Amino acid sequence: MGRKRGKLLDFNELLRGETDKFPVKIGDLSVLTSVRYVITLDSDTQLPRDTAHRLVGAAAHPLNRAEINPATNTVQQGYGVLQPRVGISVHSANRSRLAYIYSGQTGLDVYTRAVSDVYQDLFSEGIFTGKGIYDVDVFRQVLGHRFPSNAILSHDLIEGSYARTALLSDVEIIDDYPSHSARTAAANIAGFAVDWQILRWLLPRVPDAEGNLIKNPLKFVARWKILDNLRRSVTEFATFGYCWRRGSFCRDPLRIGRLQPWRCC
Repeated sequence: MGRKRGKLLDFNELLRGETDKFPVKIGDLSVLTSVRYVITLDSDTQLPRDTAHRLVGAAAHPLNRAEINPATNTVQQGYGVLQPRVGISVHSANRSRLAYIYSGQTGLDVYTRAVSDVYQDLFSEGIFTGKGIYDVDVFRQVLGHRFPSNAILSHDLIEGSYARTALLSDVEIIDDYPSHSARTAAANIAGFAVDWQILRWLLPRVPDAEGNLIKNPLKFVARWKILDNLRRSVTEFATFGYCWRRGSFCRDPLRIGRLQPWRCC
């Protein structure tokens, strides 16, 4: 299903028989109340065979079951969200030279390259990027009435910080990569714009669902993830400004491929 924040909340309410904001429904709706986990994907994301079973198995493992801190209403042990590794399809990587360069080493042995990230290794917490599996009841309790309405569009990182996210490095889903630089730039600009909406969650006090300021329950690691994400959003602009100041932009396409991202010609 789609993963926009409002739709997720509405879908969770439908699963628990609270409200129904979906005018079109097909199939046996009686099974919805027994749904425990939801897998969120984009329209261009592929779910390989047995991946759903592995995601559910990892989420249902006793060591991964979420424990909610009643004082902060955040997950303190276990995980409410599990994020698989995202790979790029071979077909998508071969659409253009841009996709071929930036989509990574597609088609090689992924089993010998299955690694975690620094947050999961050091702090036992990953980063939610919108594609994964979450526990419906935990998600509703922790995030159902957490944020002001129509105030946050960039929800993945902040939701994963409250519900605590794990990275499943041995489970992979396949995604597409933009084939043209214009699409890549447009996607990055849109993503960076909404990422800055969660800047307030670096402060000691944050708004609740009614707009009142309350104590920020996020841990230091979660706030550092937000800050690191904002740093990533300005890296390209800072690189452009640095090169502009030096007056040394790369014009040789053969040299561009050998240069590091932060280097100018």
